[in-house]
Formats: sequence, C-alpha cells, structure tokens
Amino acid sequence: MQENVMSFVNISPLFIAIIIGFVFSFNENTSIKIPAIVVIASTIISFLFPIFNLKSWVTYPAIISESAMFVLAARLLSKKLKMWLAWILGVAIGFAWAIGLFIC
Repeated sequence: MQENVMSFVNISPLFIAIIIGFVFSFNENTSIKIPAIVVIASTIISFLFPIFNLKSWVTYPAIISESAMFVLAARLLSKKLKMWLAWILGVAIGFAWAIGLFIC
C-alpha cells in the first residue's frame, strides 16, 4: 500500500504539470514570455541540483521545464500550423527537451 502511495507521489508532479500545460496552451491570452521564463528558470535549476548533490530532485524541474516547453512550442507553432498539429509537435518537442535535460 505504501509503495502505491509513494509511486503516485513520484508521478503526481507530471500529471499536474501536464494539466497546467494544457490549460495554458488552450488560453490564447497567455503571453509567450511566461513559459519562456519558466523554461529558462527550471532548466537552470535542473542543472544546479546535481552540483549541490541533489540529483534525485532533478526530475521535478525537468518535468516543469518539459511542460513549459510544450506550452511555448505549441503557442509558437499555432501561429503557423493548425492547433491540433501544434499540440502534437509541442508534446514531441517537450518530450525531447526532457530527455535532453536528463541526459545532461
């Protein structure tokens, strides 16, 4: 029972970040500056955690950065492409961004 609770606690930031990402991507009044600042800040934090021997905490800023990258890519691409295609490409870009953060 306790394992199930811990595994949910470990993946709950992912679900929260995905929900927030979709809400922001649906809102057309969202400025591009907000997700860009979140991407930059969370990327810097994810690179600083291993320096301070907090490697196990890198997952959380990487998830936030991935979701913000999804919103940023979807907002930028929606100006040139259909929204559904922009979301699909945004998810792919966010996923690739997260993998890149975990590799570095």
